[in-house]
Amino acid sequence: MAIKHLDVLKLLAAAGLVEAIDGDVKRCAHWARLGPGAAAREPAQIGAEVMGNVLLRWNCILQADPAEVAPLYVHKTALALAVCLHRQGFADAELTDAAVAAIAALNAAVALNDTFHRRSADIETLLRSPALMPARRPSQAKAHTAWRAGDVVAMQVGDRHHAFHVLEVSQGAPIVEFYDIVQDTPLAWEHLQGVIARGERLNDGRAYVDRHALYGLQYQPDPAHQFRLLASGIAQGPDNAHLARRSGLYAVTDIFRMARELLP
Repeated sequence: MAIKHLDVLKLLAAAGLVEAIDGDVKRCAHWARLGPGAAAREPAQIGAEVMGNVLLRWNCILQADPAEVAPLYVHKTALALAVCLHRQGFADAELTDAAVAAIAALNAAVALNDTFHRRSADIETLLRSPALMPARRPSQAKAHTAWRAGDVVAMQVGDRHHAFHVLEVSQGAPIVEFYDIVQDTPLAWEHLQGVIARGERLNDGRAYVDRHALYGLQYQPDPAHQFRLLASGIAQGPDNAHLARRSGLYAVTDIFRMARELLP
């Protein structure tokens, strides 16, 4: 009997990791398939967008230093990503190969139960089968977050590291303001002392206060290791006295669109 996607995910015995990956894949697939022009897009175009957004986040695990992330966690992540993406109709040869290698590594380490070992060939067959996009785009879960006002958070995008302060939480999303700092090595709380707020420069040449409702920032600690808590209970965020004010309180975005904006 052919194995199903949900069966594979259950065999990973990593409910929290699977929930996070599945939610991210569904969020990216939902937005990629939304809008009046979405029906005219080729599945390959939609797939490239979804894969790019999902991997920009989860590569923080897949490409992590082995000294920082346990290899078995990396293998489970690769396999869960491949399965969740395939379930929504998306596949990537490199990720599929990594997932198949992960099956072998998990079996060699006897990390999962006998059923996983026995169904390994079926799992590989599933991953290498054509990925078919469901007729309906996936739904999104109600917004929630475990981050709190006063948290100072590091955010990794590729090889660059940013930081922001959570001002408040509204309707399940942290409202954040970025520090005006970016570097190629991980940030620490000490690096942010005296750093002012990052503004947004508009067409009038002035820099304005730039705040965002960051949907999709849910788990703390973050299973993708993209977001790290640097400090908590910090009442005062970065100084923005040098920035002009505008009528809107904040812009609505999510962690994937924000990551794209922060790419160099």
